Amino acid sequence: MPELYPAARRAALAEQAARRALSGLGPGAVLPRLRLATTAELLCPAPPPERALDLGGELEALFEAVRQAVRRRPGWLYAALPAAPLPVLVRPRLLQAAVLCVLRGALQNAAPAVVVCQAQGSAALLCLRGGAAGAAQGRGRGDATPLLLRLAQQGGGTAVFTGSGGFSAVVRLPTAPGLPLCVPAGAGALLADRYSLPYQYLSGFCAGPAD
Repeated sequence: MPELYPAARRAALAEQAARRALSGLGPGAVLPRLRLATTAELLCPAPPPERALDLGGELEALFEAVRQAVRRRPGWLYAALPAAPLPVLVRPRLLQAAVLCVLRGALQNAAPAVVVCQAQGSAALLCLRGGAAGAAQGRGRGDATPLLLRLAQQGGGTAVFTGSGGFSAVVRLPTAPGLPLCVPAGAGALLADRYSLPYQYLSGFCAGPAD
């Protein structure tokens, strides 16, 4: 069988997962494979988005869904998000996947996850921390680094990673004022879709829609 392009492979895996669900079966090994295919697709070059994304609003919806789904005591995730919109030119799924990889590293290492998003002049700063010491050198960080680098590239910004004290990253994205904003999917939609990115990237740590 010829190797499928990432988007086609993800679509094939999603169809396989849907057939399992219709048969009353759990996702089984499909979910990790779907996550790998999704990551591969998100890392591929893509045309720039036509609409801006509200960085704080998108993260707020994602974190609301994650807090409801993840089987951990309250307080494992700390997030400081801006009240005013921060429009940036990145795709929602790429942002979600990159941030969820950082959260997964924190959960794997039983470490707190910290996400701070704030405006700095004509740019948005996204600061993330999660994982144990050594993660910044490659142990336990998963796909967080390549996804965050792709996020910075797509938004015309930069990403910096620290080398001690666990996995930490700062992504600087120029804001894109004046462009129409895409509407976040919302926590309810993310929780209802058993193959949404939170379930893909945090599998093993969160309850599914039917749990």
